[in-house]
Amino acid sequence: MATKIIYEIESFSTFTYFIIGLFTLVISLSLFSLSKNISLNTNYTIESSFNYVEGLDIGSEVVISGIKIGEVDRIALLDNKVMVRASIKNLYQIPADSIFTVRSNGIFGKKSLLIEPGFDDMMTDKNYVFANTKDSYSIDMFLRYLNNLND
Repeated sequence: MATKIIYEIESFSTFTYFIIGLFTLVISLSLFSLSKNISLNTNYTIESSFNYVEGLDIGSEVVISGIKIGEVDRIALLDNKVMVRASIKNLYQIPADSIFTVRSNGIFGKKSLLIEPGFDDMMTDKNYVFANTKDSYSIDMFLRYLNNLND
């Protein structure tokens, strides 16, 4: 029986093997592409406006209570304000009265967006704009301020 199966498989032409391989490749690529395009929507976006966000970059961490819950995905200038949009994992909910602060990890460290949670109800809108923000300040800005005090 095994020899009969081997004989039938060996009787196929190379063109048949080519067609079977091509068909398998097309199906595999289609399934891979489909799985990449299916959005499980595991994130939601939040926006906040600041006057000054020096050092905050796209990809910077969003942190609440010491836990990374997302990352900054867009920084844009709008009406003389810096609009920061971040993508937050659905696992985490943020109170609507939270305060957003651009903070530095150390004196010259990387900046991140820190959320100081409030006590209000959790936000339900998946594209929420926070108004309570604190700007970031750098050592350079502080030194310029001190220099202006001497003048």
